[in-house]
Amino acid sequence: MRIAVFDLGTNVFNLLIAQVSKNKCDIKKVSKIGSHIGEGGFQRGSLTENALNSSMDALAKLTNEIEAFGGVQHIKAFATSAVRDSSNGQLLVQMVKDKFGFDLDIISGDREAELIYKGIRESILLYKEKVLMVDVGGGSNELIIADKDKIYWKQSFPLGVIRMKELLAPSDPIAKEEIVKYIEHLDFVLEPFYKEIEKHSPKLMIGSSGSFDTLRELIDPEDDFSIPAKELPLDKFHALHGKLLSSTKQERFAMAGMSPLRAEYMVLGSIFVDHVIGRSGITELYQSSYSLKEGYMSEFAATIQTKE
Repeated sequence: MRIAVFDLGTNVFNLLIAQVSKNKCDIKKVSKIGSHIGEGGFQRGSLTENALNSSMDALAKLTNEIEAFGGVQHIKAFATSAVRDSSNGQLLVQMVKDKFGFDLDIISGDREAELIYKGIRESILLYKEKVLMVDVGGGSNELIIADKDKIYWKQSFPLGVIRMKELLAPSDPIAKEEIVKYIEHLDFVLEPFYKEIEKHSPKLMIGSSGSFDTLRELIDPEDDFSIPAKELPLDKFHALHGKLLSSTKQERFAMAGMSPLRAEYMVLGSIFVDHVIGRSGITELYQSSYSLKEGYMSEFAATIQTKE
């Protein structure tokens, strides 16, 4: 069966088309497009008219890609932080149903973290060792402690880079006192995570999609992403982090491998990653290109009763 999975993130909408059969997945196409659905909405608590319109335009382009590919038998669409935290998220649900004919599922942060875990597990060989999984999004960041068989702890935090940019309004380049303020905010919000780190002590961090894709591209601009997960050497990450901290937005746009969709937010994302690494005592860092959409793909494949 051919399926399409939409992950309507706060900054980017993602589409996955895959051929799935009993416990088997063959990814055919992955597309992403800027949507900016969360832009300007976090402080006001609702999706703006511009955000709704740009989201519908982005979805139209992605649904056209499904048609150009020959269609699918099953569509699943997820909306995350920007929509679930807005007072008018159901308006988008209705707009999608009216225009495109499929349901949009607004999921909880807990469900989002579960799907991210399942996606990462498809991209990299895990063992009984507990690892820390991190997804840095536009509206929320998910942190998960798990091994190959189960999740020990997971939580979604309202610390996404677009949300934080609206809250902090950092200078260009970011000022030292703004970094201090940001880290103080992180420490306050992440207190539950710090308690779990003391309990489980993971040493390997796997970051999924989004900002981590861009970190991988910046560390190795020649990478063709032919493998879904790759080590990001910590020395190279720290060197890049220092470069990002001192950069202006214009300089970031000019960096080899920088995604135009993330140039404005990568400094805040890098600070978050660096701080979590330091507080957790992480000794190895990996990037996974798989996340929520691949997690649903594997979950759906497990429900199919017959091989195709």
